[in-house]
Amino acid sequence: MSRRFAVLALALAALGGVAIGVVVHQLGSGGADAKDSTSARVRGQAVWPAGLREAPEFSLPDQAGRRLALGSLRGRPVILTFMDSQCRQECPLEGRALAAAFRKVPAAERPVVVAVSVNPWADTPGSAHRAIKRFGLAAFAWRWLLGSRAELAKVWRKYGIEVRRTKGDIEHTDAIYLIDSRGDERAGMVYPFLPTWVSNDLEVLAGEGS
Repeated sequence: MSRRFAVLALALAALGGVAIGVVVHQLGSGGADAKDSTSARVRGQAVWPAGLREAPEFSLPDQAGRRLALGSLRGRPVILTFMDSQCRQECPLEGRALAAAFRKVPAAERPVVVAVSVNPWADTPGSAHRAIKRFGLAAFAWRWLLGSRAELAKVWRKYGIEVRRTKGDIEHTDAIYLIDSRGDERAGMVYPFLPTWVSNDLEVLAGEGS
């Protein structure tokens, strides 16, 4: 899982025109658009065939204080995202786009949403609950993972997420990863993305028996 580097364009921060975010990462060999017959219908901005890229493992406490290891979720798809519970701009829009995508697929094909905090300075269990409701995701399976900055930064680095604390805001990479039930990364997207991209990819994985 070494030699990862950015494959999607950098996002520009709303304040100051600062580039924020090394985005979806890839292996040193093969391209972000590398597709074989099993992944050709996956629509992420970066896609990978089954078995190529195991999602980097991590373990963090969730909003209920229960420690979650990513590998414990194998057996169902996972949407891994990186969010700020205090955000009033892109995070709510991203959450609502995900909710719209999930409503398009049967309940059995819906993923677990794992939101890794990008705001260790202000995220709390209470703010996570309020954010999930405000983002439109409360009706779906979700876990909001918290921790110290040092703990969270280890996860950010594994997934190419840049986080910058500025006055009154947290600038961060708005990336999501679709992880299949075997624990492999299959698609990466940076917001804004269409809900249909996500719902299509979930249907593809369901058709594979993922």
